[in-house]
Amino acid sequence: MSFGLETHQNGLRVIDGGRRPDTPAGFHLQLPAAPRMGPAELAAELAELYALALVRDLPFELLQDPHCEIWIDASTHFTLHELLCELRSLSWFNDQALPFPGPFETVLCSRTVCGDADQRRGLRLNGDGQLTLRSLFRGVVAHRGPQIRLSTLHVTDRPSCAETEPSTPPEADAPMSQWLGWIERCSGASLVQRGQAGQGQEAITTPRALVARLNASHPGRIYFNAALRLLGRRAPLDPGLEAALPGAVSAQSLLSMMAECAERAYTAAMRMQGRADRLSRPAVTAARITALLAREDQLGDSTSELAACAAELAGKTPHLLHWVDRMNRAQRGPRGEGPDLHLPSLHEDRPSHRADHVAKAVVAGALSTLLKAVFDSRRHARLRMVGSQGAGIDIGAEADRLAADVALARSVSGTFFQAENYRDLRLGEAIACHVLRRRLEAQGQSLSLGFSNFDGQLVDLAVHPRGAGGHATLRIDGRLAPWPMEAGRGGSHLAVV
Repeated sequence: MSFGLETHQNGLRVIDGGRRPDTPAGFHLQLPAAPRMGPAELAAELAELYALALVRDLPFELLQDPHCEIWIDASTHFTLHELLCELRSLSWFNDQALPFPGPFETVLCSRTVCGDADQRRGLRLNGDGQLTLRSLFRGVVAHRGPQIRLSTLHVTDRPSCAETEPSTPPEADAPMSQWLGWIERCSGASLVQRGQAGQGQEAITTPRALVARLNASHPGRIYFNAALRLLGRRAPLDPGLEAALPGAVSAQSLLSMMAECAERAYTAAMRMQGRADRLSRPAVTAARITALLAREDQLGDSTSELAACAAELAGKTPHLLHWVDRMNRAQRGPRGEGPDLHLPSLHEDRPSHRADHVAKAVVAGALSTLLKAVFDSRRHARLRMVGSQGAGIDIGAEADRLAADVALARSVSGTFFQAENYRDLRLGEAIACHVLRRRLEAQGQSLSLGFSNFDGQLVDLAVHPRGAGGHATLRIDGRLAPWPMEAGRGGSHLAVV
């Protein structure tokens, strides 16, 4: 908003404000509310975190073998198929599941959902409506692929030796040398020189290693590394951008948008941590479940959603709870007489803290969306990346997988529910759409771009010249749609004090 101030002798000020017609749209984003989860969904969410804790040391190539055995101690072991059957028995993943009879009986309906819960549930199932190993580890992103694997973009990630420190990014038209210096200082990313293509980090083999890698890196480092390599390999831009005037989206402007998206994503994530409606942490919920199951007389309280959740877990997944109890006893020793259903710690010497991952999913959602939108992902463009093997990669699919990997790491660490991953990735997606809208409208020329969002829908963003600027429209699956999470605001006005 542009404004002018005029001070009078009486000490009052006249504030003359309002957005001029030739000024691009401001950034007005409505932060989403915390996910609302009923007892059935909460039980499924906690059971999934338990399952991920049990398999966090299993190599990724074995996670798709249902006959693979996991040993907890000398007398306790199970297969991935048995683990999957425990999860499938929950009401949230099985519409035909009946309430457990007896003292644990409670009314649980997996179809009674609030807000985005039905969409979250659908992303956890395959095309036949069943939970599978692939859909379990896919998380809350509708990416394609028959295999359980990490994004190929991890291969392009290479840390620099310099210590990272925050600083103000250069101007969008600054020389590329300034941008490369800023990226290295702030995120640790760097441009790969000739002869250094194969000098990346060690391969990530297990979910535990994925958490360690992402914990040790800046949230934007892998994305800046991927963008630099895509630019260095002259990856084609979206056809709608290629057809525009030369320089519509330059390398510097892409890096500038990435810097803005990352900063806005971090700010939004920090703001949500102070909201009154934020969820209790999974570790707190697991501790309360442990206390409830130790006192079965409280499970009959029909007014308590947590008691209903505990009854669902005890009635539908007794083997899963036994395995978790055995893992906790193997790690920490016996504690109390009842089952120990605390979330198993990822680091025995230092428990994970929610601050380790608080902004990573929002940043991942924003930067993954930006890469899909700017580079050619409509025709599933394939590009041989530096240090990669095979014929090339699908940029759009790999960006989706990378966002899913970040969400998976948060769940493996036990610090966030999948419902929160769903919300944070789509918040980042909304931030990227609004940044693209503002930047492209300011250019005032006809252009367009398209990509698939995290729900698998085709998104088209088009800009049409209007006056001195432009007007952007958004279409989802061919239908005109409102801008995601846009805050409702009145028109421009003048305020006088």
